[in-house]
Amino acid sequence: MTQTTPIRNLTDIQLRKEQLRTTIDQSGEKVATLWHDLTTVKPSADKGEMVTGIISKGIMAFDVAMVATKLYRRYGSLFKKKKKRW
Repeated sequence: MTQTTPIRNLTDIQLRKEQLRTTIDQSGEKVATLWHDLTTVKPSADKGEMVTGIISKGIMAFDVAMVATKLYRRYGSLFKKKKKRW
């Protein structure tokens, strides 16, 4: 936890607010850079890497489909309309 000066008036609050805003903006830029690095597709120079990437993505898509099917079978009744008994 950072040590801050005590707040004595409205100007102190405004200065602290600006300090926090710049810190948040800097952190947001860091997160955006890291996210961009994670999600950017890097071109592969080797055909082996390309085939491995395609197989990996195919297995991942199959796994997602299987998990979605399993969840729908288990919890699908939550999304179906219930019949009224009158």
